[in-house]
Amino acid sequence: MNAMACSVPSQEKKYAAVVASKRKKRASFGGYKMMNDDNSITTETALYGYIAENAHSSRFCAIVNKLFKGNNVNAMAIPMNIRPDDVTFTISQMRSSKLTGAVISMEYQEEAFSLLDHASEASQEAGYSDFIRIVDGQLYGELIMPSALEKFAQCDEFQDDIALNSMTRYFYELTTGA
Repeated sequence: MNAMACSVPSQEKKYAAVVASKRKKRASFGGYKMMNDDNSITTETALYGYIAENAHSSRFCAIVNKLFKGNNVNAMAIPMNIRPDDVTFTISQMRSSKLTGAVISMEYQEEAFSLLDHASEASQEAGYSDFIRIVDGQLYGELIMPSALEKFAQCDEFQDDIALNSMTRYFYELTTGA
């Protein structure tokens, strides 16, 4: 499911099993159970945060949520406007939150890396993390932007905002197994 090897391979397999289990529970008539018509979050919705100082002004969540909804995936990315003095507390408390993971904006990636329980090899080499998975109260950091650009930068579909479109598509595939 993941192109990057995690420093704890058994945990990566466990995460894949958790995601598969959630998908199986959500399956309905051969497909994913879509979010209800009023787009509300239920107890079965996989929640992903987008942590940035000005998350509300980024189109990341809107694009990812459109992919989720268009493919009948019961998941949602939520913009989280976090001030610099609150980022350590916010990321630390994700261990006990209802989030499945979070994408971390550039301004907080080094700080996020310092709070991880585990990190992928790519994240360790770079010294920062742009995506955090939460599994059994542990934070697993990954570096997904380089892989996203490698996979989608030459995509004819993305004429504008190549980085944003590559990141959202890669994030969607990573979190849904598509």
